[in-house]
Amino acid sequence: AACTHGSYLSGDAAMPEESHVLLLIGSRMERAERLLRRLKDAGKTVVITIKETGLQQIGAHFQKFENWSAFKRLCEQADGAIATTYDTKPLYHAANRKLPILFLPPPYPVEEWDLSSPEKKGIFIGTRQLFVTSRNHALALVMVSPLAAELNEPVTVISGRASDLPPVKRVLNKVMDYSHDWHRRFAEAAPQVKVLSKQMPALDYLRTMAAHRLVFQLDQSSVPGQVAGDALLCRIPCVGGNGTAERLIFPDLCGHGRTTGELSDLTKRLLTDDSYCIEMVRFALEQALDKMSFMVAQRGLRAFFQGLR
Repeated sequence: AACTHGSYLSGDAAMPEESHVLLLIGSRMERAERLLRRLKDAGKTVVITIKETGLQQIGAHFQKFENWSAFKRLCEQADGAIATTYDTKPLYHAANRKLPILFLPPPYPVEEWDLSSPEKKGIFIGTRQLFVTSRNHALALVMVSPLAAELNEPVTVISGRASDLPPVKRVLNKVMDYSHDWHRRFAEAAPQVKVLSKQMPALDYLRTMAAHRLVFQLDQSSVPGQVAGDALLCRIPCVGGNGTAERLIFPDLCGHGRTTGELSDLTKRLLTDDSYCIEMVRFALEQALDKMSFMVAQRGLRAFFQGLR
């Protein structure tokens, strides 16, 4: 919506003025199906996309057979679909081989935003969900902390509220934050680690990230890659992760096909080699301008919707 100067609406009663609509599909897919029918009855050209595209998230959605049935019907009734990850395009085709699909990486305003900081030091952990297994959050912190201590570099980590807990612990977590307790205990034995436990406005979050030398993560969720996009807005490299953005703009640093040892070696080089660090950011910005900028996404969306007429 931002890159096309469009509008963002939420709610079952919403009816956009625009003739071209991108419908986000959440966990309640039968609700999305009802919205699709309303939009089509109003004469809109409707393209669908899954809102939460991590493989574990999609897998959880389709554990409910009614969701898979509704998704198939959505893919049969929609005018097209947008795949924001490498793994979702085959999913749409599995539901409807004839559905037009656009592969569109998550757009970032890299041509407009430069949030770089003149002072950069330390490592920012790119994940925050301790109990989402595919994030490998604890492993990332455990892996990078000794390296940071060796090089006298600080580490900043955000302790997100615990999620994906068993039912009883989920209730108890309202009283005791299991995630923050874990991070607190870890930081007691690792003085170079700073734990942030309060939610921040988006701009404050980005400025916090920008004050670091690099972002480190071991996420294997196959998501669009918001962490890498945020890192690029801050003009710092992102090591690890197998999301769309990581693989597109940081191909020499991402976690796709690399071991944790290789990622650790890359992190050490980025922390000790200024020219290498600068080159990785320069290359990433070049790739983003060509594949993930607002202007590129705007052109791609316009051509795709026009082709559906």
